[in-house]
Amino acid sequence: MRITQWGEYGIHCAAFIASEHAAGKETIGAQEIADSQGIALDYAQQVLQRLRKGGIVNSVRGPQGGYQLARPAANINLRDTLIACEGYTFEVICESKPLSDERCKDGTICALRGVWLDLREHVDSFLLTKTLADLARSSQVRANPNEMVQITRSSTHGETPPS
Repeated sequence: MRITQWGEYGIHCAAFIASEHAAGKETIGAQEIADSQGIALDYAQQVLQRLRKGGIVNSVRGPQGGYQLARPAANINLRDTLIACEGYTFEVICESKPLSDERCKDGTICALRGVWLDLREHVDSFLLTKTLADLARSSQVRANPNEMVQITRSSTHGETPPS
């Protein structure tokens, strides 16, 4: 399993949109989203295009245009977001790049294929339980990643983190 930058940034961008909406903004511009994630506008627009095609966000034209979630953040899980950006959550090599036609064709008994399919099912089940609303509650989603403060164990116990 490998989550690429498409999936990682897709989730971050969608979570940022969710947090901004929770803060009262109707739409968020692509430049603001790109700046919030520390990525180039071109790349952010490609990520947002994948999210739009995957039904995660809608684009709104006009002077007050930008992006907004296609449905409430609590109804958008990370599985759907990853699929929109990556095309899958867990690539099963038997399906995408079979080792050989003989070994990997349907109906062939392969002990490993069942393991990979079960693992994908577990990954998908877990991702279904996590939503953009869960991520949007995090204060770090709204922070510029270049300015994020590292949270240490000491800071989670009421102590001041080292400078």
